[in-house]
Amino acid sequence: MAGSPHLTDEQRLEQLGYKQELKRELSSFTNFAFSFSIISILTGLNGLYMYGFNTGGPVAIIWGWPVVSFFTLLVGLALAEICSSYPSSGALYYWAAQLSGPKWAPLASWVTGWFNLLGQIGCTAGIVFAQATVMLQIAALNNPEYTLTPAHQVLLCGAILIIHALLNTFAVKLVNALNYVSVWWHIIGVAVIVISIAVKAPMHQSASYVFGYATLGIWFILCTWAMG
Repeated sequence: MAGSPHLTDEQRLEQLGYKQELKRELSSFTNFAFSFSIISILTGLNGLYMYGFNTGGPVAIIWGWPVVSFFTLLVGLALAEICSSYPSSGALYYWAAQLSGPKWAPLASWVTGWFNLLGQIGCTAGIVFAQATVMLQIAALNNPEYTLTPAHQVLLCGAILIIHALLNTFAVKLVNALNYVSVWWHIIGVAVIVISIAVKAPMHQSASYVFGYATLGIWFILCTWAMG
């Protein structure tokens, strides 16, 4: 039996009964760059490295990355299959409605939409807060007389959010270019940091410590992975 012809996203939307409204101005690589920038390895290391090291130890950091990344990749592959079948800008709440059937579609879509919104708000707040904190810490390092206060953090967070909103609303092509720069900044930056630490560190721990030491025990590590 001959395979079905390849359909563009616009043609697939027409099959689903929708007319394409979203301007698809981002390339495939830019979409990857956008997702990679959202993951932001540098931001995660800056904000959470010491927490992971103090509570889980080296074993949590060394083995946590590949184990969690593997299962996260499985989730991503599943979502990619759904996205290719239902290429709607509604994304998660639309997929939930389509996959749950007519009876449960309204509830599934409503719950998914709200949880996604809450997650986006929390994620955005965390990223902006980390960015504001790093910027103010740099300012404090360059000016010993400056004192970092919570009010300054809140005001800078608000300013960053406004800038982000304006860029995403009126300058999508500029965001495209920033994402392209960001992905290479993250890849090269992480490589430089890792190599520099490995080469310039005055001392190195033993392999048994790096790959096997857990601060609070292995059961705590398993609970941390499950929650993460």
